[in-house]
Amino acid sequence: MAIGPIEAFAAIGSEAFDRAVAFYVGLLGREPDERAGDAYAAFLLPGLKLGVFRPSRARVEGFRNPTAGQVGLNLVLRVPDLARAAAEVERLGGSADAPFDAPHGRELYAYDPDGNRLILVEG
Repeated sequence: MAIGPIEAFAAIGSEAFDRAVAFYVGLLGREPDERAGDAYAAFLLPGLKLGVFRPSRARVEGFRNPTAGQVGLNLVLRVPDLARAAAEVERLGGSADAPFDAPHGRELYAYDPDGNRLILVEG
């Protein structure tokens, strides 16, 4: 049974949100297509939505540079049922953390068998 994602996109967490957004504005030569205050911006590119977000203070350590032993790039999957998706990740050999409330809804962090982080967002 597959999780049935509704959308998939890459997301980069940065404590220096404004600097990160400015970098991608310059790199891509365009302003973000989506914006949620000073916490989220997204660029709709051909074949990819690239999100940049400011991690919450409680979770910022998990978004530090990969040289610090953490995952820097995340695959975000919007799913209709968070609990079912987490169970499916675990069934397939990955792992999932407990869900939590984020500004845009419920989500959880999951990991594929190689330890790459997936952010599963409900809705």
